[in-house]
Amino acid sequence: MDIKLENMSGERNGDVLIRQMLAEILTGLKIKLVQPVLEENNKIAGQLKDLQEQEQKDIAALKENLAALDVRMQQLPLVILTALRDAINQVGEGNQNED
Repeated sequence: MDIKLENMSGERNGDVLIRQMLAEILTGLKIKLVQPVLEENNKIAGQLKDLQEQEQKDIAALKENLAALDVRMQQLPLVILTALRDAINQVGEGNQNED
């Protein structure tokens, strides 16, 4: 930004010069400091969104696995009882064959 001082009084020149310099400083700050931070924040926000979506998928899969495990756990007593019955029947059949 070029500083223009043509046909202005001394005091007015100073005010214009200060405003122009402040505008240049603020523009530079925005470009070099604020803009990179905003871009990095947007990048991090995108990564966070991806992580949240993956977390939701993982939680859904975990819930499915827990439900399947719950079904298996409910069937476990039946499996144990069936195994005991079969074992008793086999022992009983062995005793009958010996007679």
